Amino acid sequence: MRRMIAIILSTVSLFGTIATAQENQFPTSQELADQANGVVTRYEGWEIRCAEDGTNCRMFQVAQDDEGNNVVSVTMQALPEGSSAQLGVVMVSPLLTLLPRGISVVVDDTVPAAYPFSWCDQQGCYARFGLTAAQVDGFKAGGVANIDIFAITQPDAPVRAVLPLAGFTDAFADLAAR
Repeated sequence: MRRMIAIILSTVSLFGTIATAQENQFPTSQELADQANGVVTRYEGWEIRCAEDGTNCRMFQVAQDDEGNNVVSVTMQALPEGSSAQLGVVMVSPLLTLLPRGISVVVDDTVPAAYPFSWCDQQGCYARFGLTAAQVDGFKAGGVANIDIFAITQPDAPVRAVLPLAGFTDAFADLAAR
């Protein structure tokens, strides 16, 4: 009887080891999504995304409203030395954004910066602009960037999206080193 119990325990232990080994061989759904999106590393909420060959790297994060809804996607890319801006920024808001009102960005309690939208397509509406070295320093020192857009359906009430800046400094340093 003891021998039978020992055989059963050994078998159960062996299957547990095989199952654990098999689980560790396959990527998680997050790893698969990261691979599909070119994510090479994360710093808090910021992702560094690169092309398959490791070039054309950029920082990425999605700003959300106070209910946790994705509102604005933010992509930042290093610009060549000697440019008047240090980072090129593309912010994409949903369709039905009131374009003439533009997009407003405020880091903590600083003065808001307003930027126009350039165009819309099936993915959303695009605002493109550059951040100077001083503005990048403001992002590094800041806690959050509040991004305001206006919906066509509520032209007098801004839709606020919050972009956490935790991890920004490390993501920027990583981007600059690539």
